[in-house]
Amino acid sequence: MSAPSDKPLLIVFGAGGHGRVAADAALCSGAFRGVVASDRNPAAWGTALLPGVPVLAPEALADLPAPLALHVAIGNNPVRRQEADQLRAGLPQATLSTIVHPHASVAVTARIAPGCLITAQCVIGPLAELGAGVIVNHGAVVDHDCRIAAWAHIAPGAKLGGAVRVGEAALVGAGSTVLRNLHVGRNATLGAGAVLLQDLPDDQAWAGVPARPLQGASA
Repeated sequence: MSAPSDKPLLIVFGAGGHGRVAADAALCSGAFRGVVASDRNPAAWGTALLPGVPVLAPEALADLPAPLALHVAIGNNPVRRQEADQLRAGLPQATLSTIVHPHASVAVTARIAPGCLITAQCVIGPLAELGAGVIVNHGAVVDHDCRIAAWAHIAPGAKLGGAVRVGEAALVGAGSTVLRNLHVGRNATLGAGAVLLQDLPDDQAWAGVPARPLQGASA
């Protein structure tokens, strides 16, 4: 087992509610020697994201002692991807890090890319795959053989049947259900509480039971 001093210091970028969820999961995991936060909003600098988790200006991050880990805790999928690219360019010494809450259930055969957040009470089934920067939020179920592409968000309480595919930067809304073998397209949105019975195309927003396209809406 590594000594505590060998663990990285985690930077949680994003000082909102999602940042608090990520920081709490990181602290509970015991995988980091400590957690600090940062944000581009000057109003957040000098505050605390959680007790003992200070919010620093981005310019201060380069002075933190190595080893460093980085997690981008922003719920908006395109913004999360953009910030991750920008921060990794400016902080090459910080490794993009996945956070797994200890009360999540993750199959040993699941494959989890860097930068993911897997929160409390989630289930990640056997042979599931999560791409970079994926969020699996509280109580969500990603069943066996699912493929979740990078920067997608599976919202709280959502349930994906076996072998579901979710495209890059898609949003599967809170409490929704996707039946097995279906495909949620790239940049698509499935509304909260919806039940998807057929493939959802790229760049479309669907809602309802059963889910149907929203008139005049796109993701």
